[in-house]
Amino acid sequence: MKTELMCGRLVTLSKHLLQFSPSSPSLFKNPVISACSSTKTHEAFITVEPQVGLYDEVVKIHCHRFPTGVKITLHGEVENDRKNIFASCGYYSTDHNGHIDVTAQSSQGGTYTGVEPMGIFWSLKPAPGQPPTSRLIIKDTERPCIFRLRAYLGHLSLASIYSQPVSQLEILASLNVERWVKGKDVTRLEIEEGRVRGVLYLPKGEGPFQGVIDMFGANGGVIEYRAALLASRGFAALCLPYFKFKDLPKDLSTLDYDYFEEAINWLSSHPKVHSQGIGVVATSKGVENALFMGAYSPKISAVVCINGYPFVTAGDLTSKGQVLLKGAQMSLDHMLITDEGLDLRAAYPVQSEIIPIWKGKAKYLILSSMDDFQINSNLHEELLAACPEEKKKDIEVVQYTGAGHLLEPPFNPLCRTTINPAYGIVLKFGGQPLDHARAQVDSWKRILEFLRKNIPTE
Repeated sequence: MKTELMCGRLVTLSKHLLQFSPSSPSLFKNPVISACSSTKTHEAFITVEPQVGLYDEVVKIHCHRFPTGVKITLHGEVENDRKNIFASCGYYSTDHNGHIDVTAQSSQGGTYTGVEPMGIFWSLKPAPGQPPTSRLIIKDTERPCIFRLRAYLGHLSLASIYSQPVSQLEILASLNVERWVKGKDVTRLEIEEGRVRGVLYLPKGEGPFQGVIDMFGANGGVIEYRAALLASRGFAALCLPYFKFKDLPKDLSTLDYDYFEEAINWLSSHPKVHSQGIGVVATSKGVENALFMGAYSPKISAVVCINGYPFVTAGDLTSKGQVLLKGAQMSLDHMLITDEGLDLRAAYPVQSEIIPIWKGKAKYLILSSMDDFQINSNLHEELLAACPEEKKKDIEVVQYTGAGHLLEPPFNPLCRTTINPAYGIVLKFGGQPLDHARAQVDSWKRILEFLRKNIPTE
């Protein structure tokens, strides 16, 4: 089930209503390209439309001229920047014409089942023999993520596929698919303005565009792929690091609000950005930053919070040397050690000082995953309880059953457990693959609509 709280009213929708729907038309106007370069008309081949496109686009996969009435395994594979391999597979049967239409036919097994046009992408997981803590994250936005598709005769498990040399597998057809987070007309600019560090992504044209600051969590550094994708969908997006990057602080012992205010002022005064107000999108630790930016800056109009705390954690929030908000301290006694990593849902005291978002004018979209093992998914109740009644109308809360901590743009595979590079610890993120995939599609659509509606353009 997906639970949605709007203006204090609880609405429950059936999970089956969350169906995948095509995104905007491709920004890469390429023809359908087959895997078969031979001119022989009897050879089997795969087509994907679009074969080159944006990461959040739905694709159509078809298999042609295969043997009739046989079992086929469709196998997907991709590597991250560390050369860790992720794999998926679906089991299909060809029709009387030797054809498979992945958009209409059910997978009978593998890493996903049922009619799942994008199942080969969202059900990816670390391949046999790969580190289970691997995360598929795109670090170089100037290059595509290359997905390799292969079709094998028979129904083969991933264990079977990876236990033998490729030369021993009966491959009927193969094809590479390019998925980009950065549209071909999007410009990437590294930013060093005053104290502000980051990367700005701009759509094609003179603008002005709706501006968005994008932040992630306690990994530190820059994670650019979402900002690149936001720019591909029409926003001027500033990927804003706040520690462990260049000359920024090395840790989270303190947070300086003045740094974030400087970033707000810089982006909102950019000649290609609408100056009447900007938005913020943030995940995990970044949510705290987004909330206090909305609370203290009149230039913030729209805030998207993805699985984060409504209070400051770790170090204090300061401004001009004075403490604005005390940082809640983690309790080691309330951490739970599991087979998949640390469960931190009860690690921070609920009675911490709530960030006073009612002091600002921003509207809020709060996205909460019910199977998140890093954040207590009901902490939004503490935020709502602290808000005056008139502010609650500006807050929309959407909860997703079965989704894990790391809600990302559509079709990126679930990351259930990972290593935090800043601290070297294994964390349990949680989530169930299908529920998580549904939540990512729904939440991304909501994020884009929310930003377009609530960032002023006049």
